[in-house]
Amino acid sequence: MIKCLIWDLDETLWHGTLDDNEEVALRPGIRGVLEQLDGRGILQSVASRNDHDLAMAKLEELGIARYFLCPQIGWGTKAESIRRVASELNIGLDAVAFIDDNPFERYEAGTYLPELKIYGAHEALELAGYPEFQTGKLTREAGRRREMMLSRLERNTAEQRFAGSREDFLRSCFMELKVRAAREEDLDRAFELTARTNQFNNFTERVSEDVVRSYLESPARGLYVAELKDRFGDHGIVGAAMLDYGEDRLDIRLFCISCRIEGRGIGTAFLGTVLKLAQQERPAMLEAVCSYRATGRNRPALVLLQLLGFARKEKREHDSIYAVPFPFSYGAPDWIRVNVKTGHFKQAEGRILG
Repeated sequence: MIKCLIWDLDETLWHGTLDDNEEVALRPGIRGVLEQLDGRGILQSVASRNDHDLAMAKLEELGIARYFLCPQIGWGTKAESIRRVASELNIGLDAVAFIDDNPFERYEAGTYLPELKIYGAHEALELAGYPEFQTGKLTREAGRRREMMLSRLERNTAEQRFAGSREDFLRSCFMELKVRAAREEDLDRAFELTARTNQFNNFTERVSEDVVRSYLESPARGLYVAELKDRFGDHGIVGAAMLDYGEDRLDIRLFCISCRIEGRGIGTAFLGTVLKLAQQERPAMLEAVCSYRATGRNRPALVLLQLLGFARKEKREHDSIYAVPFPFSYGAPDWIRVNVKTGHFKQAEGRILG
């Protein structure tokens, strides 16, 4: 699945070469492609050898500058520009695509970045129909993904300029995390998280929509979601957890946290809250277990488990079982206000985990 498409400009996004002739024209149909991909939640950027100010002015004039996050316009290599975009957006290169009219640029980018998906400019109008650009049902979060990424970039800039400690900065963000049982209208977003999340995902297991639904409908299972708001905006649903309830143990089938909110303690606050609530509902349970399969990119998920006190219980051929005993105690960071509202638990407001 493509999460970000990076455009070349000259003879790709528009007809003409900006350095030679400032009267370039947007290629017919390109605006529709930009709008369609943006509506699906696919982020877009630019990697172009051009004068930065001149190119940005032209993008503004054409009314399309808003679509491009972290544009890299200058005289460096396209490969380095692409790598920088992926890093700033925190997206793996295997989920990034690049489109360029120049076969040399495509060859160079592919040589240095073999994970990259690469397309010729002649394919521009067909991209939205390719399988890798299909995102399934459109969720509220997908339609606002560019806006939410802009909020993330704004937060990063604010943090860099903040004079106090990191903890003081996080407190100044006024984060409010709502943890609740999922509802019918949350299923598409929960499924989207299981399909898109690669870093904070214990198994990177691509479950079907029917499997996700079963965690909403079965009394022996639970599906929980986390919604986040802070001073930078409403981030929607940023986490999901799928639980299997046994007689004496809780099995975390899958948990996934959006990588957009990494580094703030949200993941541990969410999963820690879910564990605390499960323990309150079923006090006979002796432990919580979670399978972890290393993929090379999901080590943050293992760190999250370890921060909550999970230790490896069993090593298997392809994965390991981690466990934490009940009773479980966890306190969320004091910069996160945790609210709980579920269909199964008594509603609580404020910091429930002391």
